Amino acid sequence: MAENDIILHHYPRSPFAEKVRLALGFKGLSWLAVEQPRVAPKPGLTALTGGYRRIPVMQVGADIYCDTRRILRELERRHPNPTIFPAESAGRAEMLAGWADHYLFADALGLVFGLHGDRFPPELHADRARFTAGKYDRWDSVRMKARVPDLRAQFAIHLARLEQALDDGRAFLAGAALSVADLAAYHPLWYARGNLGDEAGLDAYPHIAAWLARLDAIGHGASRELAPEAALAIARDSGPMTLPPSSDIGTFRIGMRLTVTPDDWGFDPVEGELVAIDRDGIAIRRDDALIGTAHVHFPRAGFTIRPAIGQ
Repeated sequence: MAENDIILHHYPRSPFAEKVRLALGFKGLSWLAVEQPRVAPKPGLTALTGGYRRIPVMQVGADIYCDTRRILRELERRHPNPTIFPAESAGRAEMLAGWADHYLFADALGLVFGLHGDRFPPELHADRARFTAGKYDRWDSVRMKARVPDLRAQFAIHLARLEQALDDGRAFLAGAALSVADLAAYHPLWYARGNLGDEAGLDAYPHIAAWLARLDAIGHGASRELAPEAALAIARDSGPMTLPPSSDIGTFRIGMRLTVTPDDWGFDPVEGELVAIDRDGIAIRRDDALIGTAHVHFPRAGFTIRPAIGQ
C-alpha cells in the first residue's frame, strides 16, 4: 500500500457510495475499500473526519474528502481521463446532479422506507431519525406508509422527466458523454431497484432501462478490502499534501478556526484551522490523537461555514 492509494470508506448498500464506486469504475481505477457501519458510532471514520459521519468518505494518505461532490472533484483532479466533467455539459451537468442528489434521492429513499420500513432494524430507524433531524416522519414505519401514495406520485414525476430527457436518443443525460449528472441520477434508481424490485416501476420507462443498463455495465473498478485500523495507520504515517494558495478568501483568513457543517442532514460540525478555500471547496487542518495532522476537505455547496467559538 502507498500513501497515494485511493481509500473509500463505504458500506455496500450506500447509494451515495455507489455514485463514487461507479465513478471509480468509469475511470478504471484501483482502490481500497474500508467498510464502515451503517449507523453511529463510527469511530474508525470520525477519527479521520473530526465528527463528520456521512458515507462515503475518500481518503488519500492524510487528506480526507467528505461529500460526493468534493470526492468526485478530487478524483477528476488526480485522474482526469476519462472525464466526468465534459466541457460540452459544463454547468448543466452539475445542476442536474444537484436535482438528482436532493429531490430524486429523497423521494426514492422515502418510497423505500414507506413501503418496506418495517424490514429495517429499529436501530437504523432511530439513527436516521437523529441524522435527518426528524424528517421522513421520524422514520416511523406506520406514519411513512401513509405517505406512500404521495411518494409514488413524486417518484413517477421524476421518472417521467428522466425518460423525456433521454427521449431524443442520447446515451447520457447532459450530452453525448457520461457526466456527474448520470452518476447522481443513477444511484437513487440503483437504490430503489435494489430494495423494491418491480415495485420501483422502472420497467415502464424503456429509455431509462437502456440508460441504466449502460451504467450497470461500467462496474466499480478493482477494489481490495482494507481494515479500518489500517486506514488510520496510513493517515498517521502519511501527512497531508501541500495545498496551492487560496483564490477566494472572502471573509475568512488562513489559519482561522472554523466549523464546517452540512446544511441538509447529518448536522455534525467539524472544527479545524482553515488551510485552503476557493469557490468550490474548503480544507481545514485537524490535529488528532490517533492519526496526527490531517486535512479534511469539503465542498462549499451544501455546507455552512462559521467561525469557531472564540474567533
